[in-house]
Amino acid sequence: MMHSMLRWRVAAGLGAVLGVGLGATPVAAQGIRITGTTWLQSIDLRPLRQDSVLASQTAGTGLVRRASDGQLVQCPDGMAYCYFATSGARETTNPLLQDLSIAAWGLGEGISAHAHLRARTSVGGEPALWPRLDDHFDALEAYLQVDRRLGRARLGRLWATSGLGAYNFDGASLMLRRGAHSVEAFGGRALVQGLNEPYTSAEIGAVDDLPPEDQGYLIGVRLRARPSDLSAISAVYQRVIFADRSSLYSERVALDGMTRLAGIALDGSVTYDVAGEVLNEARLRLARRLPAGFDGAIEGRRHRPFFELWTIWGAFAPIGFDEGRAELSWRTARERLQLTAHGGYRTYAEDHAGVNSLPLRSDGWRAGVEGTWLASEQLAASANYATDIGFGASRTDVSGGVRWTPHERVTVGATVSGFQSIYEFRVGTGRVVGGMVNGAVRLTPDFRVAFDGGVYRHRLTHDAPGTDWSQRRASVRLEWVVGSEPGMSGGRGR
Repeated sequence: MMHSMLRWRVAAGLGAVLGVGLGATPVAAQGIRITGTTWLQSIDLRPLRQDSVLASQTAGTGLVRRASDGQLVQCPDGMAYCYFATSGARETTNPLLQDLSIAAWGLGEGISAHAHLRARTSVGGEPALWPRLDDHFDALEAYLQVDRRLGRARLGRLWATSGLGAYNFDGASLMLRRGAHSVEAFGGRALVQGLNEPYTSAEIGAVDDLPPEDQGYLIGVRLRARPSDLSAISAVYQRVIFADRSSLYSERVALDGMTRLAGIALDGSVTYDVAGEVLNEARLRLARRLPAGFDGAIEGRRHRPFFELWTIWGAFAPIGFDEGRAELSWRTARERLQLTAHGGYRTYAEDHAGVNSLPLRSDGWRAGVEGTWLASEQLAASANYATDIGFGASRTDVSGGVRWTPHERVTVGATVSGFQSIYEFRVGTGRVVGGMVNGAVRLTPDFRVAFDGGVYRHRLTHDAPGTDWSQRRASVRLEWVVGSEPGMSGGRGR
């Protein structure tokens, strides 16, 4: 209830700000621009359901056994029944989503208001099949901004984006700049990354047996510098603490940089978990343009999973990997034909699992090729193939498509795709093949309609898990703009 009230207060506050801007005496530099996306979808699938079989009708002993039809089941000790997940009857869900991006300016010298709002509901079918359809409104961001020559201040629901990822929070930020360099401090009530909800929200408690018990507050500082026209550096320190400051949810630092030396583009990043004393990510990529239309790149990466301190998953010591990747691409002089090949090899950290007679695989690799052909100004084709072999599963993907643009306002296309998965620690395979058609029509400079529809068929062989992921999907998306762009005296939006 409190969370819903807060959302509506954020929306109402922003509405009041925009109302002031719209109701004030018009000036030449005053305006508002609203960009909207209205997205209606229909998905037909077979959701998972729990089923059971008598333990006496299974073969084997222990927790995991096999039913008479070959289905693997779990048999809790002392229980008369064994349980498994299977595909239920076919159902349909029809979610409707509305995104609004709002910008209002001219509210005063350097003062503007910004918001990204999202509404969602169901217009038919089973709402539970689409994530969070019962949560009808989100303010992803909503803030006031004062921007001057020496700095910028923001107040409201904000994003903190850096090498640590994207976090939104309710608070304030202040950035001071001098030339190409800047320092920014930010902080406020933290929202869970990717969820847009407070740490004590019911959404976490519904899926986790040990949810956080205290609100979190995010504080951080970020430095940015441009030592030269070809170089950039960014560093950030960020921590999320309990509301009573008694403990931490997380404490991390990140460093990102890029430069160009002797025709080689270097791009690297480092992420360190201060609270867990773990180097989560270290990456370095070198790229260079080669003769005869070739481009090449190599990359080294070290990855260790990160979990905030409130979740128990970090206690299971999930392993990471070290990986080397390479990429080579070629294009014709007019770039009508482009081909790319890439590959990588990774080694996993010691897992201390398995048995001596059957040790787990400790490495993996990936490879792929892709190409794009511009047959004419109106017709383009593309295709790609990729495979990824892991320590306990693998997957192969292939796809191809064409796009036709008979008019600058009209685009139609079609795609066929397929992939094969060898499931974790099984010899069973699943194959999915499908096709999709899509298109878009721009009816006016401010209004565009896009659509797509596809059918996917899933086939299981050789003792693969017995779940059917066959689906039929269709959607219609309306993209529209109201208002002019900042700096335009009154022209139409685009």
